[in-house]
Amino acid sequence: MRHPAQFLGLFLLVWLALVPPVLAADVVVETFSVSSSQSGIDLYLRNKHRDGTVEAKAEKTVLFLHGASYPAHTAFDLPIEGRSWMDWLAARGYDVYSLDLRGYGRSGRPPEMSQAAEANRPVVDTAQAVEDVTRAVDFIASRRGVSKVVLIGWSWGATVAGLYATQLPDRVERLVLYAPQWLREGPAPSEAEIARVPAWRQIDPRDARDIWLKSVPADRRDSVLPKAVFLEWLKATLASDPAPPAPGTVRAPNGVVLDTMRYWAAGKPRWNPERLSVPALVIQGEWDSEAPPAMGMALFNHLTRSPFKRYVMVGGATHAALFESNRVQLYSAVQQFLEDPIR
Repeated sequence: MRHPAQFLGLFLLVWLALVPPVLAADVVVETFSVSSSQSGIDLYLRNKHRDGTVEAKAEKTVLFLHGASYPAHTAFDLPIEGRSWMDWLAARGYDVYSLDLRGYGRSGRPPEMSQAAEANRPVVDTAQAVEDVTRAVDFIASRRGVSKVVLIGWSWGATVAGLYATQLPDRVERLVLYAPQWLREGPAPSEAEIARVPAWRQIDPRDARDIWLKSVPADRRDSVLPKAVFLEWLKATLASDPAPPAPGTVRAPNGVVLDTMRYWAAGKPRWNPERLSVPALVIQGEWDSEAPPAMGMALFNHLTRSPFKRYVMVGGATHAALFESNRVQLYSAVQQFLEDPIR
């Protein structure tokens, strides 16, 4: 009969054999300034990869795209218990990038965002965001010698990624639509309402936690999104705007608001998922009140030309699943989709 210590030693050997060695690998960060199509405005591109030689493969090259309100680097590269989603993928051999679209985070802002919001029409719509993604993908492709990348878009970022993938399918290896937008119920906005949308808006990110947790049972909220994690995101996000309109706020372009009113709220998709010809994953949280599961399933059902598609719901998670207690379910499901063979 084996001594208990022998069983412990055997367990440790099995455990060490199962844990990927890349978890202990050093992850390095590089940042780049990429020129946009708008003169004088550069785009902030952050890269993380394992220290050493990068394996340049399309299936291992990932670009993250953020949503309508906050930048990419404070979302996808927010360390939680010592690692971000970018760290998690980089440690597994991925070459991972995040892009702050123009008007957000550390990227340049259109001049209208330094003027009174009501003085100009909305800036940075989905079409301009696709232009920024084009610049970023071209830069990554040139730098690494790859012809395609994996796109992971969150919320509005899923719209941007989907539109890019239908326009330039030869540049997309696989597409992840995380908490994607789809058609909204209710009356369409009037032309008068649309005409009143200003160039940009002032956002208080301190409100984000209550918005994200709206559909979560009250006794579960602190365990789903711990306040300490939210405060770290809040600190990073507030620091991302060099000229906030007021303390405790950040600026965000309103082109996405205008697009939402003209398309999603008016019963018209901003992009055509039936045209998508690349493998696609739709993934969202059970308690997402901003992009509810019904939205994701409706979009999934329109992916009629995708050669390989999958729908995943992360239980006990909201629109901000990437920060939450079940975030590894999100990370793992995305990684599995990226690595599963297409039959």
